[in-house]
Order: sequence, then C-alpha cells, then structure tokens
Amino acid sequence: MTKQPEILPTIEITAEQVREYLLESPDFFNQYPELLEDVQVSERRGGVVSLTMRQLALLRDKSDKAQKQLEGLLTIARENDALFGRMQRLTTALIEARCVEDVFATLDDTLRECFGADFFAIRLIAGVDTSDFPISDVLWQKDEPALEHFKRVLKSQKIKCGHPTHAQAEALFNEQADEVQSAALIPFKVDKKDGLLAIGSKDENRFHPAMGSLFLAHLGELVSKRLESLQQPEKG
Repeated sequence: MTKQPEILPTIEITAEQVREYLLESPDFFNQYPELLEDVQVSERRGGVVSLTMRQLALLRDKSDKAQKQLEGLLTIARENDALFGRMQRLTTALIEARCVEDVFATLDDTLRECFGADFFAIRLIAGVDTSDFPISDVLWQKDEPALEHFKRVLKSQKIKCGHPTHAQAEALFNEQADEVQSAALIPFKVDKKDGLLAIGSKDENRFHPAMGSLFLAHLGELVSKRLESLQQPEKG
C-alpha cells in the first residue's frame, strides 16, 4: 500500500510579521537586490513604482523638509539679529536719558521707528513718593476705577498679548482706543510700586497670545530700572 504524502498545514504569515522580520534583518535586500526592482508599491500621486524609486522619493521629501526647516531657522536667526540690534539701540538711548521726560520721549520715538508700534502708554500706581512725578498724566491712584481692568495682569506680573478689551484700550490710549487692534501689556515695578507698559498696534496680528515674550520682558525691565534710577536723587 502506497503511503500518502503528509499534507502540512498552511501557515499564514501576516503583514506585521513580515514587517518585524525586515526590521530585524536590515541586510535582507542586500541578499536579494533584485527585489528592489521587482517589488511594486503605490505612488502617492497614482500608479506604482519600484521600491528603489519609492525610496528615492522619500529621501527627496526628507531633503525638502530639512531644507525648509533650515530656511526657517535662518529666517529666525536673521530676525533675532535685527531685533538684537534694535534692542541695543533702545538700551543705549534709555541709558542716555537724563530725566523721566527723556525716557518717555525715547520710548515714543524708538518703539514707533524700530519696532513698528503705533501706540504706547505707561501707567504708574501712585504712592506717597510719586506725588511729584514729573508726568502726572501717567499716575493712577490706588482707587482709580480703570485699575479694575488690569488687576489680573498686575497681580500675576505676567505679560499679556492679544486684543485688549475696549475698557483697557480706552484707559491706556484714550481717544486712540478704537484704533488699537492688538496690544502687549507689560507689568513692571518701580521701587516695589506697580507699573504697566502698554504697546498698541493697528494690526490685529502684531501682538497675539502665542508670541514669544522675551523681548517684551527685557523691555519692561529696562524701563523699570531706568525710571527707578532717575528717581533716586529726588528721594535722597
């Protein structure tokens, strides 16, 4: 009696197993290079191409992305370099200011000319030693109603950028309030007293919540220290 050949069970290999095997055997296509041309894969724009052509396409995509990232980094570097130059100019001008009026005039000129600001304002919360502050228009008494609109910013001491409320814009920029579409509110302290530096723009995208605040923080610190130093002789 003839012995029937043994029929082995069919073993199904899943795509995941093939994937794992290829990952564990990176030299597989070195052993079978003919497969690089025989294996056909779908092309994103339609049709099929060889594995080699698909790999070249992927490498080109990666190269394009890397080039765009590099261009983006170069653009940021150029912008930062220009910003550093403008900050250096502003710092020098503030150091050369000989009085509080000079500080305000310097900020008005430099912020408009070098930083594209359309409006700026400073407010100081009045105290016993600010009663003779040379520019009385910037002083707010502790019971000033407008303070209610800035309590959160002053308490947190965190910069806020975006579209100001109409009440905020009106309190800071007076009759120009309707023109202010975005603003940066920069809290600071002058000899432990609260202050607020506001920069306004007619462009609604100029100041937005997601923007970096390093420059704005540095600006607030500069103004704070310069105003503080100019008031020292008066207190002495």
